[in-house]
Amino acid sequence: MARGSVRWHDIYVQSAAVELGTLQSSRDAVAAGLFGAEEAETSRQRSVSVSRDRSGPELAVAAGREALAASGHDALDVGLLIHADCWYQGLEFWNTAAYVQHEVLGHGECVAFELRQMSNGGVSALETAAARLTAVPDTGAALVTTGDRFADPAFPRWTTDRGLAFGDAGTAVLLSRRPGPLRLVATASWSQPLLEGLHRGEEPFRDSAGQAGPLDLVARKKGFLRHHPVEEITTRNETGMLTAVKNCLAEAGAEMADMAAVVVPFFGVKLSRLQCLAPLGIQPEVTLQDWGLTIGHLGAGDQPAGLARLLAEDRLAPGERVLLVGVGAGFSWTSAVLERI
Repeated sequence: MARGSVRWHDIYVQSAAVELGTLQSSRDAVAAGLFGAEEAETSRQRSVSVSRDRSGPELAVAAGREALAASGHDALDVGLLIHADCWYQGLEFWNTAAYVQHEVLGHGECVAFELRQMSNGGVSALETAAARLTAVPDTGAALVTTGDRFADPAFPRWTTDRGLAFGDAGTAVLLSRRPGPLRLVATASWSQPLLEGLHRGEEPFRDSAGQAGPLDLVARKKGFLRHHPVEEITTRNETGMLTAVKNCLAEAGAEMADMAAVVVPFFGVKLSRLQCLAPLGIQPEVTLQDWGLTIGHLGAGDQPAGLARLLAEDRLAPGERVLLVGVGAGFSWTSAVLERI
């Protein structure tokens, strides 16, 4: 067993749900001056999910209620709730996880906390939930939610980064020790803290979020790259992801070729090929890339949303396995192998 990898026993996904907004097309975004025509061509992002009136936590609540109803579990069965997110949750100095707990479960016999592993949040939360279900059996069931809304003007969803566009969504996955549609086989995590500056750049620490202008990750990355060679960053990024994936597959006793589906982050076509598909040696057809090009990068929610999609479309036959590949700024990577029952 490699450090940071685990083979799980009797941990099952009972249900998964995703709550989206309405779709805004890239064509409309280009026409409105929100998205560059060249970037649209390179990324091939057709549209993104946009929530006009619901915050990230409200989207998470909607997904959480759907997952709970579909699971067959009662709210009182749930003894753990983890809410993962990347961006502003609608208010300062406020407990987001407690809000989701109150709105979805409505009881206090539950440990609830917020997890900030950026875009790796969804998969990292699954691993953390499995650990508590194993260590504290009377936890019963665990609900993992994600929720983000990337709203203007603070977050220009089409241009704050290159190679991807951001979509709004809430997701939820309910796990327990009762046999369910998917069995969690193995997980593995890895991190490379030297890369945290890639999303910090040369910006100073501030007293409050209100002092900052619209988020510009391109500028932050340029600031970081003034002091670090691109080749070093690329190598560290690729090595980190591959380490988590290889350790996870080894723990599961599987090869990449054994995977019926691989859920990687919902990036644009070029960025996905460079950072995920080529290093992993997989083709777009085994991923949910086409759907991702419709809804955008959902922050912490890509992989839970992918699970919801696979279950809703009944894409996995009994015995087939899916690999989740989580990648989060910091950088951290968590991979998970699940098997259809």
